[in-house]
Amino acid sequence: MLDLPQLTGKQRQFIQLLQQQPTVDSLRSHCARHGFDFNFINGFLLSGALEGYVEWQEQSTETWVLTPKGEEVGGQVPGVALAEQLLQGIRDRVTLQSQLGDRFSQNYGALRREQAVDLIDQGNTALVTVLKPGVLKDYVQRQQVFAAIAHGAAHEHLDAEAVNWLQKQGYITRRVEADYRLTVLPALQTLELPDVVTTLTSELILSGQWQQVQLKPYDIHDAVPDVAYGRPTLLTQCIQRIRDIFLNMGFDEMSGYLVESAFWNFDVLFTPQDHPAREVQDTFYLAHPQTLPLPDDTNLVAQVKQVHEANYGGHWTEAEASRAILRAHTTSSTARRLYQMQGQTGKYFSIDRVFRNETVDRTHLAEFHQIEGVVVGELLSVRTLMGYLTYFYERLGFKKLKFKPAYNPYTEPSLEVLAYHAPSDRYLEVGNSGLFRQEMLQPLGYGDKSTVAWGLGLERIAMLLYDVEKLSDLIGPDIRLDHNTTAN
Repeated sequence: MLDLPQLTGKQRQFIQLLQQQPTVDSLRSHCARHGFDFNFINGFLLSGALEGYVEWQEQSTETWVLTPKGEEVGGQVPGVALAEQLLQGIRDRVTLQSQLGDRFSQNYGALRREQAVDLIDQGNTALVTVLKPGVLKDYVQRQQVFAAIAHGAAHEHLDAEAVNWLQKQGYITRRVEADYRLTVLPALQTLELPDVVTTLTSELILSGQWQQVQLKPYDIHDAVPDVAYGRPTLLTQCIQRIRDIFLNMGFDEMSGYLVESAFWNFDVLFTPQDHPAREVQDTFYLAHPQTLPLPDDTNLVAQVKQVHEANYGGHWTEAEASRAILRAHTTSSTARRLYQMQGQTGKYFSIDRVFRNETVDRTHLAEFHQIEGVVVGELLSVRTLMGYLTYFYERLGFKKLKFKPAYNPYTEPSLEVLAYHAPSDRYLEVGNSGLFRQEMLQPLGYGDKSTVAWGLGLERIAMLLYDVEKLSDLIGPDIRLDHNTTAN
């Protein structure tokens, strides 16, 4: 039974059109002619709302349509262009190549696969000889059928052999569309559709006309769909959680540049210019721009040069130091901040992206986030460093930590930080840490201070927090974690 007040505008318009004609031979054509969405009207019809008002009989229409492969050939079946030239008596390969251009090889290959043509040499002239003239004529026929299908021709009038060949080659496919023939019953022809107002406007209210019109009722108690709302990604949640921890520990946040000079990324950090980490196998060097200017402070550049040549020997070059790179770590931000502060104490952190030319696997990415931290003061030691890191990881819920001696050019002593990863039942390296060397600190104005610093991998920490087996479960277009996933 029709619920007249609940009819939408399109449904009312459809019923009014049906009342003007006793039959509809094709519902699909009727919808196209009057601007209705066929799927919407089809759903209205099959819902049973029109039962007793309309009888319908299902009838399907069958058509041939182009496949994506057929769309890609640009309206012409490969082979037909050469077949038409050959049927006109043109055989010289040079002439055919000049007329067909880049299409010659594709067309020749199509005909050659059917053994319809071959290349022969006659003296200094190369000719395309025809072995099967019937195949060339078939290609012309196939092109005519292909063009007809592209323009929506009825399938009853198409050459069956050409259609079969086009289908086997993957240029066309059969499409069956559901359709209906409608017969309007007397109950619908005599049905009166009162005007219903679907929108209560200020004009209706002010004029008082809302009391004279029939308003469409709304059930405010109807269930609404459960629409998934937007939310931060797991990495964004992790970043915010870590940021809150450092801010509560009294740290100030710092930032840096994605594109750095090798000077700030390596040289200031007491990394020799022949260090393996500076090779293209490990670092992304830019082509545009290839170089970045060195700092205006010539005294800083001179001190860095003196420290390198005094400790590593050889000749330190500004050309190598000025090369532009995608930063390999956020410690370059720490170096810039120390240079700006010129000997002042403080605690700073950053969470930012870094880039390394690494093989992507379960636990490695070429682009990832690093959690940088530095504390500048007096009488700082390895015990101070381990205390900060243990407190930080405990705030995240990690109880199983290990510290292992390591080597870094700019820290001494150096420690690797490892945390237990339950899915793989082993300890994963989650960061590097240490006390900055005096050779690094002195040019930056911190020769009389001690520092502790660390660089931790955000994605590795997220793997531990969310019990993720591989990094690809956290990033990229194919994240398949349950939307209720929360950190341990």
